[in-house]
Amino acid sequence: MNNVVLIGMPGSGKSSIGSIVSQKLQTTFLDMDQYIEEKEQKKIPELFLSGEAYFRQIESNAVQDIYLKQSIVIATGGGIVTRPENMLLLRKTSTVFYIERPLKMILESSDLTTRPLLAKDTTKLYTLHEERKSLYESYCHFRIVNNSSLEKVAEQIALIMLKKNHELPLY
Repeated sequence: MNNVVLIGMPGSGKSSIGSIVSQKLQTTFLDMDQYIEEKEQKKIPELFLSGEAYFRQIESNAVQDIYLKQSIVIATGGGIVTRPENMLLLRKTSTVFYIERPLKMILESSDLTTRPLLAKDTTKLYTLHEERKSLYESYCHFRIVNNSSLEKVAEQIALIMLKKNHELPLY
């Protein structure tokens, strides 16, 4: 099975959905932020203290570490799409899903103060969305709207992957 890669805005539900999808597909789940934190022995906000470019390089190194793994579900950080080389590698071995969540729902349901780029000003979410939306759309194979339950979103992704792997027509 191809890997499943989830991309989308911070707070869109990638990690929660990825965990459920991996259970449904009976495969391993990898949260890239957790992977980076374990590898670097530092929290993401600490890594950002050295600058966003520094963090993005660490993130790109992590992509190189994991993109060849097989049959895993990967929740990426929201900025993974800002470096084309990341997405070119991930698309080689993965089916990429853009988890699109309305910004109003993200602001209502997520603690964005823990996100380095949003900690000081959560309204920057709108700016990031403007900068990244076209990237998410261009790199994904499937766009899934997360405006209901995480379970329903995960079910959609699992069904797409099961149909894809059994070469059934997608409807």
